[in-house]
Amino acid sequence: RELGINRLSIGVQSAKEKELQMLGRIHTFEEAKQCYRWAREAGFTNISLDVISALPGQTLSDYRENLEEILALNPEHISSYSLIVEEGTPFYELYAEGKEKEDELPDEECDREMYAYTKKRLKEAGYERYEISNYAKPGFESRHNSSYWTGIPYLGVGLGASSLFTNA
Repeated sequence: RELGINRLSIGVQSAKEKELQMLGRIHTFEEAKQCYRWAREAGFTNISLDVISALPGQTLSDYRENLEEILALNPEHISSYSLIVEEGTPFYELYAEGKEKEDELPDEECDREMYAYTKKRLKEAGYERYEISNYAKPGFESRHNSSYWTGIPYLGVGLGASSLFTNA
């Protein structure tokens, strides 16, 4: 924060340990919450939390519980992404072979219901959708998310971060 970083994005992904393990995440939900608390204690006033929907075996009820846990933390920004299984990834290999019924990906209708619920619930909680998967309290829209579409240079710092610089 003292170096000028003004926003943190924390990839919580799920509040359910089973889902985190299935995703191959090395953190627990309790550790993600502790990270969030430490960020607040360090003085960060602009924090984004990521959550994933349409996970294997996930029901609409499961996802609603995840979203409520994220909302209880009261971040300024929430990114809610629907899982996309991309060719060449371990998930693709796993699901190309077929899985047990309880591990199947939610169908398209359930995925749409999760998306519609996200829009409705986050609006009720005071978040505005400004991109397909991004919701923010007024004034906390991510400048770098918006920059993707306009080509404005931005700097991302961290293991999963990306940046855009041009040789103009």
